[in-house]
Amino acid sequence: MAEMQELMERLERAVDRLELLSTGSRRPPGDCGEINGVNGGVAPSVEAFDKLMNSMVAEFLKKSRILAGDVETHEYQEDKNDLVISETELRQVAYIFKCGKSTLQIKGKINSIIIDNCKKFGLVFDNVVGIVEVINSKDIQMQVMGKVPTISINKTEGCHIYLSEDALDCEIVSAKSSEMNILIPQDGDYREFPVPEQFKTAWDGAKLITEPTEIMVSERPPKPLT
Repeated sequence: MAEMQELMERLERAVDRLELLSTGSRRPPGDCGEINGVNGGVAPSVEAFDKLMNSMVAEFLKKSRILAGDVETHEYQEDKNDLVISETELRQVAYIFKCGKSTLQIKGKINSIIIDNCKKFGLVFDNVVGIVEVINSKDIQMQVMGKVPTISINKTEGCHIYLSEDALDCEIVSAKSSEMNILIPQDGDYREFPVPEQFKTAWDGAKLITEPTEIMVSERPPKPLT
C-alpha cells in the first residue's frame, strides 16, 4: 500500500509537469527546457505523455490489478441462495454490491466484508479478522459462525445479526440506521436484543449526558440462516 501511495504522488507530480509543459509549448522549439526527462521540441507534450505511459503509469496499472486480485466481488445477484466463497485467504476482502433476495456463505478466514446497496440479503461467514460493513442496505441478515471484532451498520434499514459464542465480544457500531437487532445464543436458542435508535440527552450541570431510551425485547426473534 505504501508503494501505491508513492506511485500516486509521482503521478500527480508528473501531471503537474505536463501542465507546465503544455503552457511552455507556446514558446519556440528548443526553448522548453527539460520536463520529466524529455527535451523541448516539435511536440514535447506528446513525447512526455508517451514516456509516462511506458513508465510509471504502466507500473500503476499493474499494481492496481494486483490489489484487485485480493478483492472477491459479487454484484447484481438476484434470487440466488447457493452463493459460496469456499477458497479464502487472510488478505482478501469480499465486496457485495446490489444483491437482492440472495444468500452468500463465506468459508474460512477473510480480512473484511462489505455489503453495499443490498436488499433482502443473507450472509453467513466463518471468521473475519478486520470488519464487516453494511452500507446503504435494507433487510439484511447476518450469521457469524466464528469470530469477528467489529460490525459496522451505516444508513441501513433492517439488520439482524446472529452472533456465535466466540463472537460475543464483537463491537457493533451503527449510524443513521433503524430496525437493528443482535441475536445472542442462549440455552440452544437465540435471544434478540435491539440496538437503540432513540436517545435522550440532558444537561447535568457540567456536560451533556446521552443515554439510549428503553426498547422492548422481541419475544419471537427470526430464525437463523443455518
